[in-house]
Amino acid sequence: MNFYLKTFILVFFLTLIVYGAHFLLVENSAISLIKTYSFLGAATFITVSALKYVFGLVPDKLGFAFLALVFVKFGAVFLLFPELLNDEPKLSKVEILGFLGPYFIFLFIEATIVIKWLNKN
Repeated sequence: MNFYLKTFILVFFLTLIVYGAHFLLVENSAISLIKTYSFLGAATFITVSALKYVFGLVPDKLGFAFLALVFVKFGAVFLLFPELLNDEPKLSKVEILGFLGPYFIFLFIEATIVIKWLNKN
């Protein structure tokens, strides 16, 4: 099976599982869960796909590409989720952690894939 199709299916099902768990635990989220998980799932798929492309071209620069893509994704978070920066209405720590938890779960998935590829070299 094609790598990109496998990656898409994996990320899609992981997104659904984590979203389902989060949806059951949190009743009213200040930040839309659908928007959060749609962004994080799509960003993870794009990041892993781009890293696979870079790994095929220059495997020794994969770490630098990973750092650059994480930085771009972090910037996109602030563009797509301005409520994280706004003072009105002030988000509680639980609401902020409700976003950061999934963000770091998806970041961990990306990092695990990169570490696996780097260990092959």
